[in-house]
Amino acid sequence: MSLLVLAAAWSVATLAYATPHHAQDPAGQTGLGIRLAEVPVELKDDPRALSYIVDNVNPGTTIQRRIEIQNHTGAPQKVELYAGAANLTDSQFTIEDGRAVNELTTWTTVDPKEAELADGTSTDAVVTVAVPEDAPEGEQYAVVWAQITGPPPTGTGTQLVSRVGIRLYLNVGPGNGSPADFSIAEVTPQRNSEGIAQLVAEVENTGGRALDMAGEVRLSGGPGSLSAGPFNAVNGTTIAPGATALVTIDLSPDLPNGPWTADLTLRSGLVNHLTSASVTFPDSGVGTPVGTGDNGSGFPWVISFAVLLVALIVTVVLLLRQRSRQNT
Repeated sequence: MSLLVLAAAWSVATLAYATPHHAQDPAGQTGLGIRLAEVPVELKDDPRALSYIVDNVNPGTTIQRRIEIQNHTGAPQKVELYAGAANLTDSQFTIEDGRAVNELTTWTTVDPKEAELADGTSTDAVVTVAVPEDAPEGEQYAVVWAQITGPPPTGTGTQLVSRVGIRLYLNVGPGNGSPADFSIAEVTPQRNSEGIAQLVAEVENTGGRALDMAGEVRLSGGPGSLSAGPFNAVNGTTIAPGATALVTIDLSPDLPNGPWTADLTLRSGLVNHLTSASVTFPDSGVGTPVGTGDNGSGFPWVISFAVLLVALIVTVVLLLRQRSRQNT
């Protein structure tokens, strides 16, 4: 079965689009491929928008996104295009079996439904999501699939199906809905059964959007003033709104126990949180959890600075007025 390509799209009130960074054909590509053909201009700097179709709409809204399907299988192919149900289970984006249906798939159509592609060619398709007026609030999940079906191997009754897909996240609510956000409650140093040092962060999704976690950790101030890293988080942890999950970062099997200062950065899209903690790794098993100094995302500090600046200006104006009255 072909590799599942994880992608998706954002719905926005604009007709301006940019080409995704990953839109170049990789050299030596084989098999069936699918990708976003455009990204809204104002989201071109959002890494999540370049990888997924993610949208936030009101009931009664219709959105469209253009995708590209490529045939590099070595033979002509009849490609079926459709939406299938997905969900979040145990902090993982979970694909339902076959052509499973949920509310989002009943709102979603792909035009055309089928495409005949010669080898080495590609075609565009349009994904349309028509959200009904009575749609419930909340986030729903699906996958837009491109699928080819081959004849069963000789002597078997099993049909061969290969498909690639684009993730679709759709949040329905009034206005812009709840923004994405999360907090890092604590980090735990540990060693797995193979003796590899790991840092495990407990992350709570405090916003209204699903999170696809990524990030890294850097270690400093270790024994003999050692430093290490960066070590990247293992991708694949998806956290539903209101849920808590663990994000594990593998470090090194020969890493001294410490103590270390661990500088951890976690992100989902444009939401970044930084935290530092003093950790000591155990000889084996799970160490002592450490509370974090979560510094929040890159956005709230801008708001705080603006509030402080306004307060400073108001204070200066009041002082000048008071001095002017005293001089008259």
